[in-house]
Amino acid sequence: MMMLKTRHGKSTITYTVIRGKRIKTSEIIIEKGKVVIRTPPDKPLEEIEKIIQKKAEWILKKQQEYKRLAHQIARPTFKPDSTLPYLGKNYPLYIMGGRSQDKLRFVNGEFLATTKSQNPSEKAIRKLYQEWLMKSAMPIMRDSVKFYANRLGVKPQRVIIKDLKNRWGSATKSGTVNLNVNLLKAPQDVIDYIVLHELCHFEIKDHSHHFWNLLHKFMPSYEKRIEWLRVNAGNLI
Repeated sequence: MMMLKTRHGKSTITYTVIRGKRIKTSEIIIEKGKVVIRTPPDKPLEEIEKIIQKKAEWILKKQQEYKRLAHQIARPTFKPDSTLPYLGKNYPLYIMGGRSQDKLRFVNGEFLATTKSQNPSEKAIRKLYQEWLMKSAMPIMRDSVKFYANRLGVKPQRVIIKDLKNRWGSATKSGTVNLNVNLLKAPQDVIDYIVLHELCHFEIKDHSHHFWNLLHKFMPSYEKRIEWLRVNAGNLI
């Protein structure tokens, strides 16, 4: 493994070369904005650089996309004057202690947490936020399910919102659509992608090319939603 650099116009592309005996053809991989090229063991460095140069515009475009998508959602700290995510944006959080009730409200683009305690813990604010998410998620996600179910011509029996840790959603044989409450932190189009994904499973159970073709029919840019989730997932759950 070695790290090299090459110039393309005014840009510098840094890339890592990984050689392997089992690698038959050269392949460029971009992971979290970093460039890796996997090549056969006898591939000359000059030829490797030519491959990078040939794909330079594509590489730079992918890196710019990653920067644009990277960490749009800030991980909540639940501290005073921090932020909480909602529908893809980070909104200010204000905490007022010594009040008559424990409650979180979202008003005029701001989260306001009131608590009986003068100095509420981060755990207490997190609990209020999770409760608010559970109350707020159903109308938004239910509308998305209704819209895409009508377009697909499927009839889910019910929608359940859960605090899931390992998946964004699922569809059951009995016609239930389960959705992760933490999706409410993501943009609406990302929520729509997960909803459509699960509803497509009412028609096609596996992830064959038929499934992806069906999904593409109703959401041609679904791959952008997948990429957004890949980049931001760690700050959603």
